[in-house]
Amino acid sequence: MQAAVVDAFTDHAFAGNPAAVVWLPEGSRSPSPEWMQAVASEFALSETAFVSPLGPDQYRLRWFTPSVEVELCGHATLATAHWLLETGRQRGPMTFRTMSGRLAAAGRPGLVSIDLPLLPVTDVRAPDGFDQAIGFVSHELLGFTGQSEALQRNALVLVDAVDLRDLHLNLRRLERLPLGGVIVTAAADEVAAAKGVDVLSRYFAPALGIDEDPVTGSAHSTLAAYWCAELGRRTFRAAQVSPRGGVLDVELDDSGEEPVTRLTGGAVTTMEVTLRV
Repeated sequence: MQAAVVDAFTDHAFAGNPAAVVWLPEGSRSPSPEWMQAVASEFALSETAFVSPLGPDQYRLRWFTPSVEVELCGHATLATAHWLLETGRQRGPMTFRTMSGRLAAAGRPGLVSIDLPLLPVTDVRAPDGFDQAIGFVSHELLGFTGQSEALQRNALVLVDAVDLRDLHLNLRRLERLPLGGVIVTAAADEVAAAKGVDVLSRYFAPALGIDEDPVTGSAHSTLAAYWCAELGRRTFRAAQVSPRGGVLDVELDDSGEEPVTRLTGGAVTTMEVTLRV
């Protein structure tokens, strides 16, 4: 069984967010969720994607962290689309059937756009212990996304750029809260703005087995809803300022029946492997 590791939201290796992509060939026996979880734990990356063909330009796609299956993952979707295009398995736009519905992807190897559902914040009631997990940094809680399960929900927190870059959350307190993770964001400072960046962020999800995610596509489905309104436009460039870091272009497209977040970013395959189990 073929698999690859792809760095997403970067134009060079060993940056951005690495995702494993596992190819499940047509006609092969569908693996159990327990097997997929074991493989994801073995890769020990923030996400492992499992992709299988359903028909022309159609694929089934599932995502697992080292500890749980998740409803939505942007960087592993982009990594999967890149690898399918790079290996010639796919030669044009494609659609993935996922737990979050149908997700479209298009582009070329090394530069891919993906459409994700828009995930605005709604509920603003913080669980007990939330402020202690954030720490003493000055912040504004903007709300929580409304996913179906606690571990699929994210908090959105606004801080100053200087605090964002030097942020230290209490991850063990955060891990115990009924949340998937926390998106912390700021308007770009002078350093980032000089590089054409509008929005900065970081993402922490210890409850999902990810203390800090390098670059989080799905978080930008929430950042798109907030920052497009704040900036008064439909597009912006975002940088996630984790130690590895990554850059992506974000567009809010509300021309269809349901608004979508279109993310465009680079990708680089760093290794291809064969699973023997």
